[in-house]
Amino acid sequence: SHDELNLTNYSAMKNILYCLNNTVKCHFPLLCWCSLKILIGTLIPILTTILPKIVIEMITAKQSVYKLASAILSFMGSLAILSGADKFLTKLIYHQKFRMNTFYLKHAALKGLTTDYINQENGIFRKLQTESFECCNGNYSPLSNIYEILIKLCTSFLGLSVFGSMLIQIHLGIIIFLIITTVISYYLNQKIIAWTAANNKERIGYQQRLHYINDISGDVRSAKDIRLYKIAVWFSDIYNTNMKGIADWYKRFTRKLLGIAVYDSSLAFLRESIVYFYLLYLIWNGQITVAEFVMYLSVVTNFSSWLGNIFSDLSSLNQINLKINYFRSYLEYPETFNRNNGVTNSVDDCPKEIELKNVSYRYEGANHNTLQNINLKINPGEHIAIVGLNGAGKTTLVKLLCGLIDPTEGQIFYDGIDIRKYDYEDYLGIFSVVFQDFKLFSFSLGQNVAASVSYDARRVQECLHKAGLEDRMPKGLDTVLYKDFEEDGVEISGGEAQKIALARALYKNAPFIILDEPTAALDPLSEFEIYSHFDQIVGDKTAVYISHRLSSCRFCSDILVFDEGRLVSMSVPLILRSRQ
Repeated sequence: SHDELNLTNYSAMKNILYCLNNTVKCHFPLLCWCSLKILIGTLIPILTTILPKIVIEMITAKQSVYKLASAILSFMGSLAILSGADKFLTKLIYHQKFRMNTFYLKHAALKGLTTDYINQENGIFRKLQTESFECCNGNYSPLSNIYEILIKLCTSFLGLSVFGSMLIQIHLGIIIFLIITTVISYYLNQKIIAWTAANNKERIGYQQRLHYINDISGDVRSAKDIRLYKIAVWFSDIYNTNMKGIADWYKRFTRKLLGIAVYDSSLAFLRESIVYFYLLYLIWNGQITVAEFVMYLSVVTNFSSWLGNIFSDLSSLNQINLKINYFRSYLEYPETFNRNNGVTNSVDDCPKEIELKNVSYRYEGANHNTLQNINLKINPGEHIAIVGLNGAGKTTLVKLLCGLIDPTEGQIFYDGIDIRKYDYEDYLGIFSVVFQDFKLFSFSLGQNVAASVSYDARRVQECLHKAGLEDRMPKGLDTVLYKDFEEDGVEISGGEAQKIALARALYKNAPFIILDEPTAALDPLSEFEIYSHFDQIVGDKTAVYISHRLSSCRFCSDILVFDEGRLVSMSVPLILRSRQ
């Protein structure tokens, strides 16, 4: 439902202004083409309505064939030019909208890339994210269709005012009758919109699971497990279940739609019949001529059509309005940490002391805390280890230290200042972290290390060398990792990927280094060698090493042992004595 997704309910008018303002900023000519199409779209029905009346009157008045032909050719020539211009503008606007699509997609992607990490772990945020990308992905998406809807609405209102002024000369009651019946039709269509809004969360859930399985099916890292454990059968069952679910959703939607359509069509037939018989009554009593009858017949048809289009387009606008509210709610989803107005910290002045006071953390939907009442102080330049069994809360602690998530209870201080008061991007710049589930990307080796399109090639080489990766790539730093985009991309081994991730941490040159078990798959001796070698490279930076093996962290000044979310600190000499 709307409330569960924390939607901001902007009115349709506010969302129209939002789209128009963005169009002015991004691509103003698009509005000019739309305005021209509105004008042409109004003129064409007016000409086609007036032409038969003029022809009949000229024939009745026994005008010359030359004058009759001239009049018809003038009208037909004008219609041909206007129709050609209308078709050209339709295609032009279609292609011009692509620029607006990229504008909105860029903002949606930027929100996903820069939002607080805690939002990405939030189910509501992810649902809004899914809806937002569908809202602006393609020329038939809601944020693209808004232009067609506005063109239709403006054309209908303009045509309605012209033909309304003609109908009022016959009888005001005709206009009132047409409006009343159309309002009833609009009310019936509103039921479809209300049903869609009430059941939209169900549809989104089905789509998310289908998209997830589609993405997994093309993920190389998942391919081995999928085949060895026959996961394809499992996923196929899940896929079929969700396909049946979404098919059932659309079946219910279609039944609702069909029922409304039957009532609406019956009402339209009744409306048109009554008006037509009234016009026949007028011509029978000599109140209008045959030429006027033909013209008014067309006027009534166009007036009813435009009036119906207005309410139909208003219904479509309400549906689009809901989608735009998803999009805007996603972009405006609240951030926990400061942006652009927080405390800044110069990397040159680091490292500083970082302290956790009575920190607890509970994940969304969990029944108990993952971390419980943690009190910890890490001094500048200190090299410490955090060890514990899987699920002890070690990675959660890392995410808290880095500001990726916010404590459920307690506070974290950096240099005596609550980290929530720091500028978010500035605070993230303090840390270089290699997670156990680190991610490399399908771009060049050099860009992966530098995390940038442009980079210092010599520094990248030095970092790779320090991380232990030999220069064996076929195209050096220009070698593309993986084959997502390039056929000659290189599928690197797990060990090579670890070294590239370590090199990326070194290249960032942050004052605070954290290794969160990136070598967990290695044997204890290999992990110890990598950790101790990396510790020598780190130098006087603050370093935290995460492991589930005490033996891998013998070189650290302190070892913090986690057990079921609680912390016990032991010094190295004590551990070494116990081992001896």
